[in-house]
Amino acid sequence: MKTNLMACALGGILALTANAAWAEVHEVEVLNMGSDGDRMVFEPALVEAEPGDTVRFVFKDPGHNAAAYHPDNRGKPELIPAGADVWDSGFKSPGQDYEVSFSTEGAHHYYCLPHEGLGMVGIIAVGDASKGPGLDAVENADIPGKAKQLFRELHKELKE
Repeated sequence: MKTNLMACALGGILALTANAAWAEVHEVEVLNMGSDGDRMVFEPALVEAEPGDTVRFVFKDPGHNAAAYHPDNRGKPELIPAGADVWDSGFKSPGQDYEVSFSTEGAHHYYCLPHEGLGMVGIIAVGDASKGPGLDAVENADIPGKAKQLFRELHKELKE
């Protein structure tokens, strides 16, 4: 009996360890100038991840944050999947980073508060991104035109 309990416990530990080992960490740089010369960018702006993966925002320049589009974040429209965790890095200094893990499938839209109007936004597509929110939700949301334009481009990339 003791042997069976030990085997079950060991099996459970191995299963948890294996899941953690398979989870990936994706890095997004937060920049004043992107590699293509665009100003105020998340690079890459589109991350394709799986449930359980983590995104690490690496702040290279001052004056930025990264936050999920959600009413709990300064009254922004809800552009993350229903039931997903709401997150906000707060403002970070160069050299700092912020990690957020994702378990809810769908398209997680995010922004930089002071640079949203310049189109400093991105999408973390977790698992089946078609579970939304989709481009229709973005088009109907009260967000700046440059942000909508970049989201159109990112949603087009998701479909390719």
